[in-house]
Amino acid sequence: MTENDPAPRRGRPRNFDAGEVLQQVQDAFWKGGFEGTSIGDLTCATGLNRPSLYGAFGDKHALYVHALQQYREGMHAAGCKILEDAPTLRTALEDLFRAAIRIYTDDEQALGCFVSSTAPPEAVRDTSIRRELAATNDGLDEMFEARIARAQADGEVCTALPPEEAARIASAVLHSLSVRARAGASKRALHALAQSAVDLLAKAPEPGSEPGGEPGSSEGG
Repeated sequence: MTENDPAPRRGRPRNFDAGEVLQQVQDAFWKGGFEGTSIGDLTCATGLNRPSLYGAFGDKHALYVHALQQYREGMHAAGCKILEDAPTLRTALEDLFRAAIRIYTDDEQALGCFVSSTAPPEAVRDTSIRRELAATNDGLDEMFEARIARAQADGEVCTALPPEEAARIASAVLHSLSVRARAGASKRALHALAQSAVDLLAKAPEPGSEPGGEPGSSEGG
């Protein structure tokens, strides 16, 4: 049997936490990438032997896809909570970018985002990984779009950008933060980039202006 062959699934009960094991699998892939991580690396990271891993999750490819899914779902839930709990769009974006930078740099190697750092090279030739990458991007866009639309409806911002366009900018900033973190950018530089994005997307109305109107204009001026 090769490592890409589907493993037979047997009725032996599990004696481990699947979510915890996938977290360990994720950490291994995060450091080594899909191609650079061997089954030996995964058994070492999880403390489980190959038959146990394959019996529970499938082969190396299936393990990686499961890890992508768990990361995507966890990050989406955490991101939505941050955005929804903040009282203003500015605070929401600042809190989310700050949390992302902490994740992207919370390691001596500064590994960036798990999905955007490991999935793109594989997505070129693998449809299931491409779907996970697309789902991650779509989820980010939808998450930001909902919060930006809410802010605009509340009269918080005066940007002329439609929510879907502003959302794509916010998502692009997250991707850039990930790549820059992985390339060794300092936390100070990452926070400066994030703050510039916040200033663009959550710009406060100018005194005396109305949303959509010219700054400083007033009736009878």
